[in-house]
Amino acid sequence: MATIKDVARMAGVSASTVSKYINGGHLRQENVESIRNAIDALDYRVNPFARSLKAQRSRSIGILLPDISAPFYGSVVMALDKCFREHGYHTLISCYGSNHGLERDNLSFLITNGIDGLIYIPEDLSADEFYELTGNFSIPTVQVDRIIQGVASDAVLVNNTDAVYQAVSLLVQRGHRRIAAITGPKSVFTAKERLVGYLRALSDHGILYDDALVISDENDFATGYRGFEALMAQLDRPTAIFTTNYDITIGLVTAAREQGVRIPEDLDIFGFDCVEICTMMKTPLPVVHQPEQEIGQTAAGYLIDRLEGYGGLPRTTRLECRIEPSGTI
Repeated sequence: MATIKDVARMAGVSASTVSKYINGGHLRQENVESIRNAIDALDYRVNPFARSLKAQRSRSIGILLPDISAPFYGSVVMALDKCFREHGYHTLISCYGSNHGLERDNLSFLITNGIDGLIYIPEDLSADEFYELTGNFSIPTVQVDRIIQGVASDAVLVNNTDAVYQAVSLLVQRGHRRIAAITGPKSVFTAKERLVGYLRALSDHGILYDDALVISDENDFATGYRGFEALMAQLDRPTAIFTTNYDITIGLVTAAREQGVRIPEDLDIFGFDCVEICTMMKTPLPVVHQPEQEIGQTAAGYLIDRLEGYGGLPRTTRLECRIEPSGTI
């Protein structure tokens, strides 16, 4: 059986460099390639502790996500935790705060500390980075809400594009032609899909795209707040605004109230998530609502299947969203 010293000798590096690679450290690309080739050639099996888990599992599941404070993520995590506990697993939750370096570090930490499986809501990692950190560990993974293109794993998503298409189409049906959108970073999978739905709705209804009506920034309160101010400062203001994220919606509504803009009398707003708050307004604010419980239950079911021996091809489920409150537009 090959050892870490054998790998180091074949790769032409030190054993400590191989160890750093195994544990997700940053190395020069030429060293990464040499170590990968040596591991493949020697059929090196890393981490004796991980091998022992084949006989006795840790009964722990890692959950890696950007931010647990958002109601959507919190609801999904609660559904996941309930399902896993019912099957005798405990969850280890790690948040990376939309920080690329922290996303790498936390993924490496979970993978190298004996988890049986991983629920992963990715944001800024490439497929190469993911496999660099996880390639030597046979840990089943389910991607949730977003996916990394090129990573072959089970995935549970929502139909973002269709949901936004329906929402924007409803605004068009109310007579709106200048419909703005405030979205998250265009590099984030969900923001990209939701923007596609917005653009497709405009196109299908014969509305010309206006770059001045689309604001893209971080998925946070400040983006909604500042985005509202920027849109309202235009000479030809929008008559409706669609937002693609809970925090963005709350920021926008806050700015509108501070400036005395009445919703929907002066401006129509269509949000994403934040059902509990938006539906309790004097005039309920329509929102796209994601099926958080079903997302968590489906993802947990996929991972439990893998842990119990399912070896089929990766599965992807797209769940449908709904408009709440129904009949408001």
